[in-house]
Parts: sequence; structure tokens; C-alpha cells
Amino acid sequence: MDAPSNVTLPSCTTFVYVAVKASLHAKATAVFGLNKQEEIALTKHFDNFCQEIINGVLLKGAPIQIVNALAELGYKVISTTGESETVWTMQREV
Repeated sequence: MDAPSNVTLPSCTTFVYVAVKASLHAKATAVFGLNKQEEIALTKHFDNFCQEIINGVLLKGAPIQIVNALAELGYKVISTTGESETVWTMQREV
């Protein structure tokens, strides 16, 4: 969809997003949307355990530990949802 010619769009900042999914009581956490370098960094941080799952990876660590590690990589939580399992959506400026 194109903007009308009389409307000026602000310069856009580019963001990347990841989703973190787990129960707060879990010992493993699914992460979706990581690039390869982020996946390698988190794998080293969490006992060198990384299992490929559909569209993501499973890391050996509690979800809050994973969220905090992603915050160290520049991500911030922008939303959460869920009851027995929670999904944290996280954003990082590129």
C-alpha cells in the first residue's frame, strides 16, 4: 500500500523480533527468530545445549534466564501472553 503523495512518512527504524515460549516452571525454553550468531551465543551460555525445533531452537534454561540473556544482546520485551505457557515477544533495533 502506497502512502498518498501529500503524506510524509517518518524515517523508519528497522527492528527484528524473537519469540520466547515456555512455562515459568520449565527447565527448557523455545526461542523463535534468532539469527545464527545469536543462536551460537545463547547455546554457549546455556550448557552448549541447543535442539532444533520447527522454526526455532530449544535451549536448556529457564525462560527468565533466556529473556535476560536476550536483553544482554539488545532485545527488550514488548509483549507477553499466555497462562500455563507464556510467550514473550522481544524486539531489537537493527
